Amino acid sequence: MITGMQERMKISRRERNTTATRAKIFDVAHELFSEKGYDAVTVQHIADTADIGIGTLFYHASSKTELFLMVYNSSLEQAIQAGRKAQNDLPADASLCDRILALSLPIADAMNSPEAGNFARYHKELLFGDSNDRYRRAGIDLVRGFESEVAGVLGGALHIDAHSLLTRLTARAIFAALHFDIALPETDLNPATRFAGAGSMSLRMQIQIIVEGFESIGARHATPNRGELNLGTQAAHTSDDNDSWLAVIPAHDVS
Repeated sequence: MITGMQERMKISRRERNTTATRAKIFDVAHELFSEKGYDAVTVQHIADTADIGIGTLFYHASSKTELFLMVYNSSLEQAIQAGRKAQNDLPADASLCDRILALSLPIADAMNSPEAGNFARYHKELLFGDSNDRYRRAGIDLVRGFESEVAGVLGGALHIDAHSLLTRLTARAIFAALHFDIALPETDLNPATRFAGAGSMSLRMQIQIIVEGFESIGARHATPNRGELNLGTQAAHTSDDNDSWLAVIPAHDVS
């Protein structure tokens, strides 16, 4: 008879084996994608190199695209963490533009690495792919988390709610501009005008345009009598002459 303790040990052992297998698949897939690029790697090649059956591989990821997303989700997460640290390390009097740049630059810097082509492919698959599997959903969650961090910094600078329409759409615009340039096919990029690949000065200029627009709209909604931002909550309004920009809206309404 199998006791409860034995059953728990059996489950624990199975979980450890599953985790170890997933880590092995991740390492092998990362190495192959890095060396050969997405198109030159097959699922069978990954399985053979990892010394596992194709069925085992598909248990952990449903397709080559999902394997690719699994690998580069990790890279995006590391870039987001690096940006968070850089922003937190800035002096208290750092400008809003500098803070947003610090959050964004590690993501843009991926395009200066030997894996620029893979990162471009990753961003296209992440936002425009048709998969709804777990690794694409996990990647989208990373993007939403990044946007939330940007919105928090924006809101803190103007003392408005980070969940207001203004802050969240501005954060979306910042990531959208960054993502669009990264996701462009390399053959379509002009090195003289690339956004993410042209270095921090080009990135700063793009962010400055967006941030100054954010600050301008925020300033127009200052309460005349007190010089404080008008924290209106009537989301039904749409005119720039009312409080809709500062309305706090549910997360699912900004998609």
